[in-house]
Formats: sequence, structure tokens, C-alpha cells
Amino acid sequence: MAERILPGTALTDPAEMERFVADNRKRWSTDDNRVAGTLWWYSTSSVVLTSLLTRLAEIDLAADPALDRLRVHVGEDGRVVNVYPGGLLPEVAALPTALRAALSPVLETLSAVSGVRLPPLWAITTDAVANSLLRAWRDLGDPARGVAQASWLVAGMGRPLPPARFVELEGKPLVRRVSCCLIDHAGFAPCASCPHQDPEVRQGRMLDAARRL
Repeated sequence: MAERILPGTALTDPAEMERFVADNRKRWSTDDNRVAGTLWWYSTSSVVLTSLLTRLAEIDLAADPALDRLRVHVGEDGRVVNVYPGGLLPEVAALPTALRAALSPVLETLSAVSGVRLPPLWAITTDAVANSLLRAWRDLGDPARGVAQASWLVAGMGRPLPPARFVELEGKPLVRRVSCCLIDHAGFAPCASCPHQDPEVRQGRMLDAARRL
């Protein structure tokens, strides 16, 4: 499969989304569209939001997430590997509304194609925002700013996004996930902070992750 550069609006095309979900069924060896769709958004949201939000941390400017100004880089294996915004918003304060407006039709299309309900997809979005900004600010030496900025952005995007949640372990903030990517339904171990684990197991795995940072 050749690499492709798509317009951002392609993410709202049911035929294109069916292709993404079908590729993910093969990638994860699952016949369940719900699992394939959830895992697709888990990985894609991380790519999209890292690309859109890193400059917010680095230079205090907000990329314009409008789909008609976005280009999407799809790799040879069919995964979204990067996105390229077409400009900047006039002010950072406009980002929560703009980001929600851009992502809403993407998630609605994914939900219609895969059968995944919208609330779990928005929960994955919350965690992707939290992880992207925490990681960016950790690299800049101020993870507490990442916690504050992610909390502000998710709150500004509004319901049905659940609030971003964090926990401090070993003196380091970590994202306390509010979503599940369903990777365990594809035969793999759950993420360290998966909310579906026994609380003591989750705490221990997150503590191990904190010690490795």
C-alpha cells in the first residue's frame, strides 16, 4: 500500500473510514468492528493531538484544527502517521471550540461505521489531550503546566468529554486514564493505567511507569 496525503475532510467520509476500520481489523486480528474502531481512534487521536497541540506548549500558539485546512499523512501500513495544520488560530482562547468542532464529525463518522458509541470515543479524546500536553510540557521541564493546560482545554471543549484526570506518583504527574482502548479484546495486555483493572493492580503498574520516567 502506497503512502497517501489526504485532506482532513476525508476523515468524515464513510467510505474512507470503513477502509481505516477494515485495515485495523486485519492489523489487530479481530472481527469486531467496535474493537477495531476503538483502537483506530486510540492511535489516531494520539497522532492528531500531538501534532496539533505540541506548538501550544512550545510557543503558546494554537494550530487551526479545521478539517478543510488539515492534511492527513497515511503511511504504507494504512495508519495515520501525521497531520499538518494549514495555519494558526487568531488566539489560543479559540482552541477548545475549534478543536471540538473539528473532531465531532470525525467521531460521528467513526461511530456510524464501527458501532462504537460516542461517549467512549470522547473519553479517548480526553486522554489523548492529557497525554499530548503532559508529554510536551514534561519535555520542556514543567509537567505541572501540562496538567493545567490539558485540564483547561478539555474543560473548554465541554461535555460529553469527561474531565482530564491525573495522579502524582514518585513526584511525577501521570494521566489517570478515563478511557479504555479495548486492546485486551484483541489478545493483548491492558495499558498500565487502564481503568478496567483491579485498582491495586492499576496503582502498582502506574507506579512502575512513574519510576521509569
